[in-house]
Amino acid sequence: MAQMRKRNSALKSMVYRNKKEGGGMNLKNLKNEVLVQNTKNLIKEENRILAKVLAHFQEIEERKLYLELGYGSLFLFAVKELGYKEASAQRRIEAMRFINKTPEARAMVEKGELNLSNLSLLERVSREAQATHAQSVAALNLIQEESTSAVESEAKLRGYFKLENKKRVVKIEMDEETYQLWLATKAKLGEVLDAAAIKKLCKSQVEMPQKKVRQAPTTRTAGRVLRRELLKQAEHQCEYVSSINGRRCENRHFLQADHKVPYFLGGKTVQPNMRVLCQQHNAHVYQKLKEKNVF
Repeated sequence: MAQMRKRNSALKSMVYRNKKEGGGMNLKNLKNEVLVQNTKNLIKEENRILAKVLAHFQEIEERKLYLELGYGSLFLFAVKELGYKEASAQRRIEAMRFINKTPEARAMVEKGELNLSNLSLLERVSREAQATHAQSVAALNLIQEESTSAVESEAKLRGYFKLENKKRVVKIEMDEETYQLWLATKAKLGEVLDAAAIKKLCKSQVEMPQKKVRQAPTTRTAGRVLRRELLKQAEHQCEYVSSINGRRCENRHFLQADHKVPYFLGGKTVQPNMRVLCQQHNAHVYQKLKEKNVF
């Protein structure tokens, strides 16, 4: 026993000396047991760093700091500002969001009991299942029980949440008159199956062309003509520019017409007073005005 303690002490001393001397770069000079011990130490540190990175992601999202810096989403910030590859950024964001709603997972990450892939998978499946906190914890324990492939883990989770077919079961109760109306509607739509008829009916309503509205300066909403001119002027890109680094948001999706001088402060719905913002930056600007007690 004393000899074993002496050997472990010597090993720790060698590991410490290697760290102190900047070891790890000249790995070929390391003894086998030191190399293995160093690797174990680095893995522990890697797990702790991952937990810290995810905590930083969470704080950045809560502060909406990516919006301040001119990015339309946390994903774009992670890719363009932090330099992550798209898949890596997405995994970290999903992992962060799962930990945010299931704090029990944080300690497991620090201990190396849970990896990014599993966290990302847990977030995707639990979000699809609209899982409660208790269900998320149960899923967390389920995926940790044994080492399986990603495909097997997903199948296990989808089975737990009963999502195998990726379909929703909707039960509708109706009186006889409504039922007869529904049968007539299905016949008119040319569909036999309820699901197909509902889909066709919903699409016909959602995709109905909007009526053209003549634009007037006193109306709040930008009409189609004005919106088209604004998008052309902005080159179909969000016009938010960060006051911190001068960066313009590159978002080209979910663009909205926004008043430079707010409508409720007398700003008119005319082109000189309008700009194009993405949905996220429009909400961000509104929140900033609210914080300044402009309302």
